[in-house]
Amino acid sequence: MNTGKHYHTKQQKIILEYLMSGGQSYVTVSQIAAHLKEQGQSVGLTTIYRHLDKFEQEGLVHKIVLDGNSGAHYQYACEDEGSFLLKCEGCGNMIPMACSHMEELYDHVLEEHSFQVNPHRTMFYGMCNNCMAKEQKKGNKNE
Repeated sequence: MNTGKHYHTKQQKIILEYLMSGGQSYVTVSQIAAHLKEQGQSVGLTTIYRHLDKFEQEGLVHKIVLDGNSGAHYQYACEDEGSFLLKCEGCGNMIPMACSHMEELYDHVLEEHSFQVNPHRTMFYGMCNNCMAKEQKKGNKNE
């Protein structure tokens, strides 16, 4: 992460503080815009994108684009760089997860297959607990 000093406007500070308060969670531009509105800040989406691009260049945020159909998600780039993502196919939530077993897998892939995995681009698709519970309830009603 780039730790050099950077000038940030009041809007940029609010956006960065919001990202930092989310810990390892990923947020969308619309979520950031809603937060800014709650804080009494009137900021256009283009401005938010511009600030996020600057933060990404400074190494302050990670940006992930899942596919060509959905918008980008942003995460504060904290010191814990060892997480990967779980993407729920039911609700769309992205859940960052750090796991020592993944580190073992990354090491295996590097040593045995001469390929270094980027943990910030590693994503597993499946169902979160909430969506699994909803599916379970649907299954019980249909029986």
